Amino acid sequence: MKKRDIIASLICGEIASWFLILILTNPKFEEAATLAALKNVIWYLPIILPIIFLIGIWLASLLGKLIKVIYQFIKFAETGVLNTFIDMGILSLLSGLTGITSGAWLVPLNTVSFFCATTNSYYWNKWWTFQRGKGMVGKEFFQFFIITIIGWGINTGLLVLITTFVVPIVSMSPGAWLLSAKVIATLVSMCWNFLGYKFIVFKK
Repeated sequence: MKKRDIIASLICGEIASWFLILILTNPKFEEAATLAALKNVIWYLPIILPIIFLIGIWLASLLGKLIKVIYQFIKFAETGVLNTFIDMGILSLLSGLTGITSGAWLVPLNTVSFFCATTNSYYWNKWWTFQRGKGMVGKEFFQFFIITIIGWGINTGLLVLITTFVVPIVSMSPGAWLLSAKVIATLVSMCWNFLGYKFIVFKK
């Protein structure tokens, strides 16, 4: 495991922890406010999450000796967790400010949060996950933009469909259902993004 990977993993975990705190302290996420144990742990996240990220990259370095792509995928996954927390954190903030938790009005909110996370994703994946040098290449960024636009369509489409037409199995607050739908949409779009970035944008 390289020193660069250790530092990147710790930084990634640290930034992610603060956006997770933003998500968990959102007043629209009523379930989080009722968990007493969470209140005691939440401010330890800036210590806990970087350690978890570091353990993850260490385990990936061991497994990567057997299957090389695992190491790269875990770096992508850790970057993906950071991007997801940025995305969900900004969406939670905008949802809290506007009161919007479902329907077509989520499109502009999700667009802002998604593209903030995507900009972050571009630099982390270029510098760390796929290590394709410095600077922004026109063709590369154009390909990244196209893959990302499709990912945004998948992400936003699923988010609107789920929050509008799907009834949650268990009772939950609008904020919690919004975040649950966002997780599902993100997992699907993340798979698309990984394949697109690896085989089109950052291919060797």
